[in-house]
Amino acid sequence: GGGGGMLGPEVDIADFGAVPVSARNLLRLLQRREAVLLYPGGIREAFKEDGEQHCLFWPEDSADFMRLAARLDAIVVPVAHVGADDAVAHVASADDLLRIPGLGDRLREAADRAPVARPGDRFVSPLVVPARIPRFYYCFGRPIDAAVVDSRDEAATRAAYDAVRTELEDCITWLLEKRESDPYANLGRRITYEAAAGWRRQAPTFEL
Repeated sequence: GGGGGMLGPEVDIADFGAVPVSARNLLRLLQRREAVLLYPGGIREAFKEDGEQHCLFWPEDSADFMRLAARLDAIVVPVAHVGADDAVAHVASADDLLRIPGLGDRLREAADRAPVARPGDRFVSPLVVPARIPRFYYCFGRPIDAAVVDSRDEAATRAAYDAVRTELEDCITWLLEKRESDPYANLGRRITYEAAAGWRRQAPTFEL
């Protein structure tokens, strides 16, 4: 789910199927048996600072999405991704930018106008520049059947929430370890392999 706002004057994230993050929207989608891609970490997780690569920033005091999943007998599939955090290098933190006279005020004004999905979210990105073109890796974790969780039991929904997070963190750790043995992690080697194959075959990755 996204913020439901504009990425630019001509691009609306709703065009890509995104909806504002809210319990009501999640409930409606699950009631319609839609497949929902949810980012519990939200803006905080998207706008990571230097040194926070591959870290999750999920709310510690809320298990709402798991409670709704249990209420509607949904299946939760953790999906881990590694690569995007390595594609940029940090130049300045969000706090550094906010301290710059003039620029800081404009950033605060823009952040105040942005939709907020979660209290405390700050729509101010650190300043980054392209670093390299890493290979992206994905891992689908163990599905968790929310139908066996009592949505009225706070302890049970919290335990299920923690299980999803732990599974996701384990998948991220596994990907970080396995990519070290990928013979074609380097972009140049991938291009050479795929060009030699007439662009008809993708370079293989690590062994499962």
